Amino acid sequence: MVNAGTINRVAFYCRVNHRDRDYEKYLDDVMRRLEEEYGKQKWDLQIFFEEASGADPNRKEFNRLKAEIAAKKIDVVVTMRAATIARNWGQFMEFMLICSKKNADVVCIDKVEDAQAIFRRIHEFKKRFFEGSDVTCE
Repeated sequence: MVNAGTINRVAFYCRVNHRDRDYEKYLDDVMRRLEEEYGKQKWDLQIFFEEASGADPNRKEFNRLKAEIAAKKIDVVVTMRAATIARNWGQFMEFMLICSKKNADVVCIDKVEDAQAIFRRIHEFKKRFFEGSDVTCE
């Protein structure tokens, strides 16, 4: 959760394929997107970069990021798009649930494939589909 007047901790999670290793070219977009979302703030930016498949559950930086969020050391995660987080729905939901429970926002540079909006739609579907049931997908 971003708090005005404090230094907010932001993680840029960048997962790339074998052809594109230059995460630095996205840093201006990261800062621009944060300003669009939250206005002028002070940020402590951490980079979580890896070359890996989005379906691999053993991604080192992805798992380190989840641990940092679970320890409440991250206020906002910025990534390119929802698919950057994971190409596996179970991994995506696990990540988004960790963020939700620890009040860490997720902001995507690509607003069309926004992880937070996708997560809200999935929760709305779950609520409607399982209405009256004590069975959940968590």
